Parts: sequence; C-alpha cells; structure tokens
Amino acid sequence: MTLKRLRLRNLLFHWRGNMAVFLGVVVGTAVLTGALLVGDSLRGSLRERTLHQLGWVEEALVAPRFFRQGLASDLAWTGAAEHVCPVILLQGTIVVRAKGSAKTLRRQMGGITVLGVEDRFWSAFGENKERSEGDCVVLNSVLGKQLGVTVGDMVSLRLQKPSAIPRETLLGRRDDESVLEDWPLTVGEVLRAEDAADPFHLHPELEAPRTAFVPLAALQQRLGLIGRCNALLVGGVHSSLEGPLRSHLQLADWGLVLQGPDDRVEALFQQLDKNH
Repeated sequence: MTLKRLRLRNLLFHWRGNMAVFLGVVVGTAVLTGALLVGDSLRGSLRERTLHQLGWVEEALVAPRFFRQGLASDLAWTGAAEHVCPVILLQGTIVVRAKGSAKTLRRQMGGITVLGVEDRFWSAFGENKERSEGDCVVLNSVLGKQLGVTVGDMVSLRLQKPSAIPRETLLGRRDDESVLEDWPLTVGEVLRAEDAADPFHLHPELEAPRTAFVPLAALQQRLGLIGRCNALLVGGVHSSLEGPLRSHLQLADWGLVLQGPDDRVEALFQQLDKNH
C-alpha cells in the first residue's frame, strides 16, 4: 500500500470527523470575512462622517491656554493657508427659561459645544449673510430642536470663567460667581440640517453634535479676554504651518511676561486683584 493510498483510506474512514472540521473551517472563515467587511465599512462610514463634520477645516490648533487672536492674522499673512480663523472653544450649559419669568426653568441642557467665531468662519463655509455681533446665539439644528426654541427666544449660556490662577490652589476662587458666567442671549438663528455649518464639530462622535455659535468679540468681552482665543481653525493649507507658527509665537502666546525685579511684586498683586 502506497502512502498516497493510505492517506485516502484514512480520510474515507474518518469522514464524519473530517467533515465536521471542514465545516467548522468554512463557518469560521465566513464569520471572520464578514467581520472584516463590516469593520472596513464602519471605518469608511466614520471617516466620511468625520470629514463631513469638519467641513472646510483641515488642521486645528486647540490650546490649553488662551493666546493672541492676532496669531491667526500672522499665519494668514504668510500665505500658508487660505483660511485661518481664531475661535474660542468651550463647553457649557444652555438654559431656556419660561417666557415672562426670569427664574422658572423650561429646559436645561449641559455638555454643549460653545464656539466663539467671526464672520470669516462663516465665509469659509460659503455663507455671505451678515450676523449680529451683539448678544445673539446661532444654534445648530439638533440643539435648536432639542431645546424647542425659535428665532427671537431668550436663552442663557453658562460658561466657566477662565482664570490665571488654578481654582484648586489656595489663591484660586471656587465660588459660583467666579466660576460660572450666566450670559443671557437672544436666538438669532437656528441652522437647518442642510446648512454646511450645521454638523460642524472638531471631535468625531457617533451622536449628532450640539453646538452654539456666538460672536467671538462678544464672548471675549464677556470673559474678559479681549483679543484672546484658544483655538485656530485652518483650511486650504498650501504648506506646512509648523515653521510659520514657531516664528510668529510670542511670549504673550505662552502666557509669559518679562518683568524686572522692581515691578514683579506689583504685577503679582495686580494679577491677584484681577482674578478676585
């Protein structure tokens, strides 16, 4: 008996066990192939959703501190990108009060994204209509629907006030008046779902973003941060921004100030008075 014939007879004799192994391999292969196909499809869907939410933004700088708003103009002047927009990016709570009552809450929603933007932010989306620079807020369609508000309604935006002194330290302020800024606003517009800026969000999420857009200048004034922002949105990039960014950064962008020995004590007390 040859080796080939022995193998064939062995397969025929143990055909039940061999068939079970074969079917197991087939089922396992089908499951793995299906999982890979579903995973690849989900990855592609998430990528498309993320790009849709980013809109025109190709690069973003989000800093843990506030820096000069003029840094955006400095980078735009280099020609490295078509759009460089300074923004203030915060998390907040929006409150809708009952009409005719300043104390009765109708609805409150936390964990919303608050964006302080200029006209050039909207222009980058191809929108040319003018928006109010006062105490007005633009809500995206999801947030407007969940709050049940329309144009002209009054809402309040609760934001945490930035502080140069950490609140957990001995000199930090932790009372409600110093931590929260209650900002009454008029709903100037509720975006439609088909508007280009409606899905805008920097962080990819499966849930639809809830975003409130406010005028950058008004938000800066409310927070006492005139001429400051904590994020840059960049689109239409022509070349690397790393070099221009490094060359235009100043001490003020890092929150640093050069002082001599004669005036540093006075400056420290002035800073403490400012935060209190």
